[in-house]
This record gives sequence, structure tokens and C-alpha cells, in this order.
Amino acid sequence: MGKIVFWIVVFFVILLGLRLLNLAKSRERPERPEHPRELPPAEPTVRCEECGVFLPKSEAKATSSGYRCGDDACTRRH
Repeated sequence: MGKIVFWIVVFFVILLGLRLLNLAKSRERPERPEHPRELPPAEPTVRCEECGVFLPKSEAKATSSGYRCGDDACTRRH
């Protein structure tokens, strides 16, 4: 019974040591900037009338019946 208690104590001492080591390493790391990298503004998406894929409006081709994707295979598939 004494050996089991000894190994349990050793186990928790090792866990405590690892925790303290991890804490020391985290304090050495440089601080992250307060302001994250700015993302580009969100762009509206439109749906291709042929295949139904959503894509950014700037990449879509406007037609009289709606928007189409720029994929040449799109019109051949449907």
C-alpha cells in the first residue's frame, strides 16, 4: 500500500513540475498585438444561374438572366 501512495505522490509532483515549466515558458513568449490583423471588407456573393455555385460578385459575369461563374465547363455540364 505504501508503494502505491509513493507513486501517486511522484505522479502529482511531476505534473506540478510540468505545469510550472509550462507557465514559465508562456511568460517568455512575446505578447500578441492588441489589434489583430485587419481583414478585407466582406464582399457580397451571388449565385451562378447555371450551376448554383456562390461566388464573389466581382468574379461573377453579369448576364441578362442573372450572374454566371467564369468556369467554361459550367455551361457544358448543364
